[in-house]
Amino acid sequence: MSSDNIAQINEVIAEYFNTNKEDFISAKDLMPALINAGIFTKDIKKGLPFRKILRKLDEENTLNKIPFVHAERIEKNTYWYLVRKGAKYIPKVETTAVSKKQLGISKRANSDEHYILNLCDELLDNTASRQHRFPFLLGDFHKDKKSRTKLPVDSYYENLNLVIEYREKQRPEEATHLDKIEVKTISRVSRDEQRKIYDQRRRDVLKRKNINLIEINYYAFEYDNQMSIIRNKEKDIEIVKNLLKNYIQNSNL
Repeated sequence: MSSDNIAQINEVIAEYFNTNKEDFISAKDLMPALINAGIFTKDIKKGLPFRKILRKLDEENTLNKIPFVHAERIEKNTYWYLVRKGAKYIPKVETTAVSKKQLGISKRANSDEHYILNLCDELLDNTASRQHRFPFLLGDFHKDKKSRTKLPVDSYYENLNLVIEYREKQRPEEATHLDKIEVKTISRVSRDEQRKIYDQRRRDVLKRKNINLIEINYYAFEYDNQMSIIRNKEKDIEIVKNLLKNYIQNSNL
């Protein structure tokens, strides 16, 4: 790239920091401004055109031509950032160290559902198959009118021929959000309505297959104004024990 283009890039970066409060941004986030300035015609793969220039300068050991650049080198990868003059790039360790998938797993593991299902495992002296999918328990047809997703059940104890489903109450803010955006599923109903349909389908199909089903509702326990269980294991385990009394004896045979 010519020295004139490098000068243009520096002008765009300087103008960005003059009109924005951030002390640093990722290279890909500057692409709209670079395109508006006519330096690139379009974005490809989240800032690839700009990253190619930075890589080339890096190979030539001339990154100083764009003094705003900070190269965050992690193992074999380099992540490109642009930093305001006089400021310092601060790695976002808290947000990048854990993936969204890991955060989701952690949140689920601390949920009321897992708390109650763990009590069931303890009382039945069994480890259930969580989110178990039967080949005969299916959702609605997809857009292709051919394929269908297997619907999961919360816990399945094969040796007891038993499925346990935990029923939590939808949070008020979740209901408001769904009503607001009017989410529609492939079956042209709201997600809340689809959830009810699938819950009933689980009941009907499991009954036809002679698989026992126990549904444990949040309101069987003490709960707060967020509909979260106030966890008192001694009390909670007595409630669960009463619900599972017909299976606890069988599991210990």
